Amino acid sequence: MPSFATVNLAVVVFLLIFQYKKVYGDEQQESCSQRCGVHNITHPFRLKNSPKHCGDKRCILSCEDNNQLVLYFESFGKYYVQSINYNNFTIRLLDFNYSNDSVPSHPLRSYSFTYHNTLTSPYQVYGDYYKSLVKLILYVNCPNHVQYSSDIYFPTATCTNVSDSYPQHGNSSYVNSIIFGYDKSLSRLGLEDGCRIEFMYLTSWDLQDGNNNNISCTDIRRMMLYGFELSWANSLCKDGWFSYIDENNQRRCIHYGNLFQTSQPFSIFFNWLVN
Repeated sequence: MPSFATVNLAVVVFLLIFQYKKVYGDEQQESCSQRCGVHNITHPFRLKNSPKHCGDKRCILSCEDNNQLVLYFESFGKYYVQSINYNNFTIRLLDFNYSNDSVPSHPLRSYSFTYHNTLTSPYQVYGDYYKSLVKLILYVNCPNHVQYSSDIYFPTATCTNVSDSYPQHGNSSYVNSIIFGYDKSLSRLGLEDGCRIEFMYLTSWDLQDGNNNNISCTDIRRMMLYGFELSWANSLCKDGWFSYIDENNQRRCIHYGNLFQTSQPFSIFFNWLVN
């Protein structure tokens, strides 16, 4: 049976090791915290030159262009980081073509963050409770005025300062700017023959319901320059796992292979995803 002195010695050694790990861990955390311009970079994010033990390798950022924080999103290209929110696990991005308050003079590529590596990527367009973080801005060129459903936002005036940068096809002379939630399909627009979607862009600009008829061209421009948010909550889980909030409002991680056997909200989410 261990003596009282032996037990005391074991307790002292344990406390010393625990205190060392705590201090060492705090020092590691401080050494991993970096700045790029106005942005504080901490876990799960890391810069390309961060020590190997820092951050999540799925969340690598670059500090360049005079302390401008940049995210290279796989095949989608280069984005300026506008803000990182460590409370609600979101990052706001702006296409680098939209820098310096300018609208690009070429059509933007189509975005499909919803479908691209939704389960394995740390970034997704859905936040907690499956709330969409983004809306689409579509510029549609039609030969005639088109009436849209009341739940779709659109300005009544033609935004010539934006639409002039994009080609007009045939005899089309009427351009509508439309905004609708990411969970609404293009088929709900009810476009007539001859209408073309000239370009699209994502925004997370907060537009309250009920102001559909009060959107101006200036608002459209602000929405485009505001950028869009993505959730990085999946980075709180290990690779191949999905982050969600359970019925007790607790954040959990679940392996994506088990998602189809989970509760109804997951079924609704994936039915929308694949249809």
